[in-house]
Amino acid sequence: MKKLKLGDIVIAVFLGTPEECEVIDITDSKNKVYKLKMKSGTILPGATWEKLLTKPKPWHIVKYVKHEESKVQKDDKIKQSDLDQAIDEQRKFIRGEIKK
Repeated sequence: MKKLKLGDIVIAVFLGTPEECEVIDITDSKNKVYKLKMKSGTILPGATWEKLLTKPKPWHIVKYVKHEESKVQKDDKIKQSDLDQAIDEQRKFIRGEIKK
């Protein structure tokens, strides 16, 4: 029961059939709940390890396979200086110093 990261490939059982899936979101890292994407494009929300299931679910994670670089963007590419500049422009606009 490994703590998974974005881009990890796992074997998940969906309706009794095991298939490779990619971790596309970490829903709850404390309880190890993940959102998986199957090769067919089906999204499996709330997937967790089989041993951690509290009630029966139609899908769960069985095995960790490997890690691949995720296609999902992990963080925003916004710089703090850009944010500060935008905030300053908004303040000037509110004060009436900048006309639309």
